[in-house]
Amino acid sequence: MRLPPAHNDRILGGNRLTGEENERTIFQHIKIDLEAMNDLKLLRWSAVALLLVTGMIDLYYGNSFAGFYENLWYVMGGIYIFAALVIASNIEPHFSQLTVFAYTLFLWSVWATVALETGTGLDAVAYADKAIEAILAVNMVLLFRNSRAGLIV
Repeated sequence: MRLPPAHNDRILGGNRLTGEENERTIFQHIKIDLEAMNDLKLLRWSAVALLLVTGMIDLYYGNSFAGFYENLWYVMGGIYIFAALVIASNIEPHFSQLTVFAYTLFLWSVWATVALETGTGLDAVAYADKAIEAILAVNMVLLFRNSRAGLIV
């Protein structure tokens, strides 16, 4: 009768964990990966919601307050709604996330420049829109940073 090798509890590759410890380690890694995926989903869907809200505010503002610049506000609202669809469908996530971030910062800077020079856009609707855009910019940075790990959502 043949005796088993002396180190039969070792796992190939030099891992000295017992079977139970190895299963626990694998489970912890899976749990961390699932939590990271849930965080990415939460960030992505909150970005979609923020984009839709901002787009609707821009459309409303263009219809109600903007006067001469109403077409510009319609275009901005349409771009935000289109961006919401792109982020929701997860098409080219890194490019679309960076594009939305840059677009948000661009609109923020244009608004601040025009508001300081002319005094237009200094009402409650514009302030609400810019507050949501600031939250959206932070959300995009977090989403881009966390999705760089290569997790597929």
